[in-house]
Amino acid sequence: MKRLFLAVFIILIISDAYGQLPGNTPVPFDSAKLRVFYNYKAKNYTDSKFFTEDIFYLDIGSVGSDFYSFNNYMLDSAREQLISRGLTSEEVFLGTRSMKQGSEERIVKNYNNQSLTVVSPVFFQKYWYSEDLNVQEWNLTDDTLTVCSYLCYRAWCVFRGREWSAWYTPDIPSMDGPWKLTGLPGLILKAEDSKKEFIFESSGVMLLSPVKPLFHPLESKSSGIIKTDGKTFLQIKRKSVEDIKGSIAAQGMKIVAVTDEKGLESQIPKRTMNSIEEY
Repeated sequence: MKRLFLAVFIILIISDAYGQLPGNTPVPFDSAKLRVFYNYKAKNYTDSKFFTEDIFYLDIGSVGSDFYSFNNYMLDSAREQLISRGLTSEEVFLGTRSMKQGSEERIVKNYNNQSLTVVSPVFFQKYWYSEDLNVQEWNLTDDTLTVCSYLCYRAWCVFRGREWSAWYTPDIPSMDGPWKLTGLPGLILKAEDSKKEFIFESSGVMLLSPVKPLFHPLESKSSGIIKTDGKTFLQIKRKSVEDIKGSIAAQGMKIVAVTDEKGLESQIPKRTMNSIEEY
């Protein structure tokens, strides 16, 4: 599978490098004063016994927030540095292949218009969609848990096919939280579904000094990002997991052959996606 995705990574590097609009300087919509660190564990395939792990940042400002993978942020930064030095796409890939790949999904929330925007690639194509904030109907309880030295209270809800428990702290007056979870009377420091297949748990909270500018995810990008909706995007993402050849072909590419690490031709394994949400 590694050889299959070598070409994919190279093309994505080129796309990211030339996806910026020339001469367009993005304007921040807010400045983040607080950063929350989350350790993330996910069972991404129904037949898997293993969990994917990642680290997420939630940068919170006065009117919005930015939720993104630390691992992917570091990988993108390293690629940009190598590209700026004039290295070829293959050299950039070889120079960063030992770095950990994180989630490429980014979620920006806007408290003023009560919306969130998701930007995420599927193979060679990037997509974006917007949704309403605070759509979870939380049930508050008296259960408590200490997370990162903060006393947290438990709330639960059923959201898009999963029952979620969230522990929030009134000591940090933010209604935000990891992923799409929001709307509680305090910052969410831990959240997990009832099957414990998707878990966000904070490892720390820090004040940012200096503050970090927050940019809308479409501010400096070209028009090549396709607008869609959450339900359609989930269908596209599922196809990319369960029908890799068909998904790549739909984007105008073709897999000629798949070889393993020894150079022997092999079949693409069949996987069933275990989604964090269902519409």
